[in-house]
Amino acid sequence: MVTHAMQPKALERATLPSAPPGLFPGALGSAFERLPDCVRWLHRGASTQARGVARVQGDPRWRARALRAIARLPAPTDSIALAFEVDAHAAGETWLRRFGDRVMRSELRRSPRVAHALEERLGPVRLSFACEIRDERLHWLLRELRVFGLALPPRWFRDLRASCGDERGRYAFDIDVRLPLVGLLVAYSGWLEAVDDRA
Repeated sequence: MVTHAMQPKALERATLPSAPPGLFPGALGSAFERLPDCVRWLHRGASTQARGVARVQGDPRWRARALRAIARLPAPTDSIALAFEVDAHAAGETWLRRFGDRVMRSELRRSPRVAHALEERLGPVRLSFACEIRDERLHWLLRELRVFGLALPPRWFRDLRASCGDERGRYAFDIDVRLPLVGLLVAYSGWLEAVDDRA
């Protein structure tokens, strides 16, 4: 098993021409090609694996701890090994993140309620977000947040920040989620490199 920077040109065109576009190429259209190689590689709409390191932060008070448990978010730590898997299928993508021995699983699909948006489901939490490219980074812009089916007021999540880009050939990510009465729910940042099982 060999890790390398996410720049294999052949894999960018691995999807057959007749296949529907992946979630992110479909959401971004031709703008998808403006993203760095490593970002396009991970979000091209094909099953893949990556490994890296993350730092996780979060408010230590009980409200934040309880919400992290409900949403299956990782616990705060200065540095932890991160394994990331994408399983692309007809309905969308399944993302599996392993922060050490803690597993965070989510399902992504095109949003059924918000136009031109994607939806990510984390347990009882559903997030609908638009995609935008700024400063050569892919930004997730949250449009709707539902918990147990109930939509939360947009002002509650206006401080959410999520983006990814290139850092010395690696896929670099930065996510920061803050909520009223909770504070810093979770923030995690770090990098990923592709895993090549062919070698």
